[in-house]
Amino acid sequence: MNHLLKAISEANNHLLRENNINNALQECIRALGSNILVDRCYIFKNEFKDGILVLNYEFEWCKENVTPFLGNPDLSGMPYEAFPGLYETLIQNLPLYGLVHESNNVLFRETMEMQGILSYLFTPIFSDDQFWGWIGFDDCESERIWQEEEVNVLHTVARNIGICLNQDKVVSKLETTLDELNFYIKSSSQAKWEWNLKTHQITYSFNWNEILGYTIEELGSNLEVWKEKVHPDDYDVIRNQLFNYIFKKTDRYDGVARILHKKGHYVWIKYSGIMLMDSLGTPTKIIGSQIDISAIKEKEIELAQQRNDFDNMVNNLAEIVFKTDLNGTLTFLNKQWEKITGFDIKESIGQSIFNFLTHIDTESFHQNINQSKVLEGKLMHHKEKKINVLLLLSLQTDLKDNSQFILGSITNINDLISLRKELQISEQKYRFIAENTSDLVVQHEFNGIVKYISNNCDRITGYTVEELLNQDPYQFIHPDDIQEIVTKHNNILNLPNEVITFRFLKKNQEYVWFETSVKIMKDSADRVLGIQTSSRDISQRLNDQEEVKRALEKQSELNDLKSGFVTMASHQFRTPLSVIYSNIELLHLKMNQSINKEEIKMITDRITSEVDRMTELMNNILLFGENESNKLKIDLKTIAFEEFIDRLIETYYQQEKDGRKLIVTMQGSKQKIETDERLLLHILTNLISNAFKYSIGCEQPELVITYFDHYYKIEIIDYGIGILPEENKHLFKSFFRGSNTANIKGSGLGLIIAKQFTELLNGSICIESIPKNTRVILEFPYKQM
Repeated sequence: MNHLLKAISEANNHLLRENNINNALQECIRALGSNILVDRCYIFKNEFKDGILVLNYEFEWCKENVTPFLGNPDLSGMPYEAFPGLYETLIQNLPLYGLVHESNNVLFRETMEMQGILSYLFTPIFSDDQFWGWIGFDDCESERIWQEEEVNVLHTVARNIGICLNQDKVVSKLETTLDELNFYIKSSSQAKWEWNLKTHQITYSFNWNEILGYTIEELGSNLEVWKEKVHPDDYDVIRNQLFNYIFKKTDRYDGVARILHKKGHYVWIKYSGIMLMDSLGTPTKIIGSQIDISAIKEKEIELAQQRNDFDNMVNNLAEIVFKTDLNGTLTFLNKQWEKITGFDIKESIGQSIFNFLTHIDTESFHQNINQSKVLEGKLMHHKEKKINVLLLLSLQTDLKDNSQFILGSITNINDLISLRKELQISEQKYRFIAENTSDLVVQHEFNGIVKYISNNCDRITGYTVEELLNQDPYQFIHPDDIQEIVTKHNNILNLPNEVITFRFLKKNQEYVWFETSVKIMKDSADRVLGIQTSSRDISQRLNDQEEVKRALEKQSELNDLKSGFVTMASHQFRTPLSVIYSNIELLHLKMNQSINKEEIKMITDRITSEVDRMTELMNNILLFGENESNKLKIDLKTIAFEEFIDRLIETYYQQEKDGRKLIVTMQGSKQKIETDERLLLHILTNLISNAFKYSIGCEQPELVITYFDHYYKIEIIDYGIGILPEENKHLFKSFFRGSNTANIKGSGLGLIIAKQFTELLNGSICIESIPKNTRVILEFPYKQM
């Protein structure tokens, strides 16, 4: 019996403690199953499906090593009809229990045996007097004989479950109702208040903070607090209205007023109240509400201002604005009516508009409503003269009653008529000039849209007149020129007679240079009408100027080259000649003295070195001059590159004075190359000699040759003085020598000749240098094209 009491206690605790009913039911069957020592505990819930009552397997607890069946499709959706006697017993709120093998229902017996069940107990669950479902208990290891007291206790637990289910529905419904009420109050921006007329205490609902920024505590409960918060212009009105309502002088209390917000601004509120009385008819309290209508009030004020602005605008228009019904009877006229016609507005309202119009009949009047067409006619003047006018009509609908009316305008064109002929003559003259000029004449709206273009546009641009009319000219302007033109366009009123140069895209997709003069078009009242441009193609002129500029630059470059050559040659030749001459004198002196072979050798070596220097200089000058005069001939042949490199090193770099050698590295598969040996020899000897010359006392220079699929690369690397970063851009200029090479002999022509010869062989050259390391990179194709 103790285990039953423990089971009931735990089950009830879960039913009472859990907020979520599903969690409560799951924990309840776990407590029952584990305490009353069954193998499986579960809950079936009833559901109507297509009008048939079926069972759904919803909750389950199983002892360890017992197979669970929750989620098995065979145990959900089965009708009660499949198990005769089950529904009939449970619907009477009676338990059903026994041994499986004793059941007369074959399907029931097979279903239970399939689950390994030997004995069972089902107790019905009723919620709100409705058969909600049932709770079941299974024994799979023994044929348990259920005792009557066990059955009664578990039946009681089932009743408790039904009670909790009903409570859950009630609570859920109540919570939903409260949520709906709170949502309504909050979404309505409405705050409630109650004034006790006996105690003079005021109580408030929520939403006051949202409307006025004050908490309920800050508002207090005293009526006097409102004297400070109600706008001074509204206070007396509210006070008088309230007391008149209390003393039954009026039968309602409502209105609109301004109340001070906590942040210092006034809020427009709509207020109302209902008075309650006791059995003797004495007022006891007033219950009221306040709604924030600031947004609506601001819109009303804004609308009133707009209406005032609209009236001012309409009455100050130069045109007559009128309104008629569908028969033409005038219902509105602006003030221009009196100014233009001389007729009184009040006397004219109610008359037919056709009493004042001639040359316009009712048929054409009604046909042109909403056609956006302008009617030309005459308007009567009170002095019986006629005024030339234009009419524009539209059909409108009154939003108040959906009735239709005609809204129109009348424009006085007397002055325009007199100017029309003069304008036609002037336009003919202008068009004659525009069509016969060599320039492209275009008239634009102020935003740039083309409104007129002269007929010579086809000859100048390739486009027809029709293709350019109403087009935005920016689509034909080169992208690099647009920003400058936009800037001038935006400031065009301050740039009279501006001349602009830009590139224009012709129809054949070729850009030509336009020189365009810009002029603002104004009327007699100095109002801007648009922009007129006159453009001419100056491409040839610019090309000629560019040719002259290039020629002058070439001439200047040649002059600089000549000047530099003279300076260099005079310096470079004078130095070795001086050294040779002084050493010859020294040699003569030594001949008259005792002869020392070492001294003689040192003197002759100096002479030989300077002669070699002069020879190198002369060779470089001759090669440079030959290339500059385009007299250098290229003699191409296929050679074995490795053999060529071996001969070069053996001939020129076997006997370096400081004993250093050139380290050669070959990478990739060896291939034959097509080249001019003389040019390639000069390139490499120049660069390798520089590597030795500018790295004396440092590591040995390197020559790295790499074969790729379609080209080969030669790298000459030294670890000498390097090249200053700021001087990199001058490396391939004639006669240029780095500032850190003043004490090293050179002509300043080696690199420029190496670059020119490399390019003649369709190769490329670049130099990478950091302190104490310089790398010259050459790349050549295997075959010369």
